[in-house]
Amino acid sequence: MAIRLFSAKRVGEDLAAGRISAADQSLYLTASFLIWIVPAYLFLFPAPRTLDAGFFWALWLLELAIVVVCCSVGIGYCLRNCRVDPARNFLVDFSCLNAPLSLSTLLVVWGAYYVVEAILHLAAVESTRLYDVVRIFASVAAVIVVFIRIGRHMNRVSLLRRRTGV
Repeated sequence: MAIRLFSAKRVGEDLAAGRISAADQSLYLTASFLIWIVPAYLFLFPAPRTLDAGFFWALWLLELAIVVVCCSVGIGYCLRNCRVDPARNFLVDFSCLNAPLSLSTLLVVWGAYYVVEAILHLAAVESTRLYDVVRIFASVAAVIVVFIRIGRHMNRVSLLRRRTGV
């Protein structure tokens, strides 16, 4: 079976029906890592622009703290939404859903960031701090939205499992 990177709904249906093999689970996990890592190394996720070291480090550390909290809370949220045998299903469901949901979320969030950046550039906004504040919102929003979407799909998978008895 081929993995589905563009349809979290179909991935959820495959999970609920038990149709995702261990090999495909490993492909989903690999895709999840690559979806987050490759854009970072290609500098598609921009770094802060400011040259003010104090502002740079304050912003960078604030973003780190927010992302750590969002990941901790987000994983708990997803676990609570995995209602059918979470000891067996949580990591598999999370790993498989993370790939398509991260891909679509990152495309939308960072696409929107670059549109806003272009608008700021056209408006001749020179403030690097404003660009950096917009960037931190995009970065944090991407993480929050991914966890919310994964949790909702995990809830859907649980409902499907209860209906089908898998």
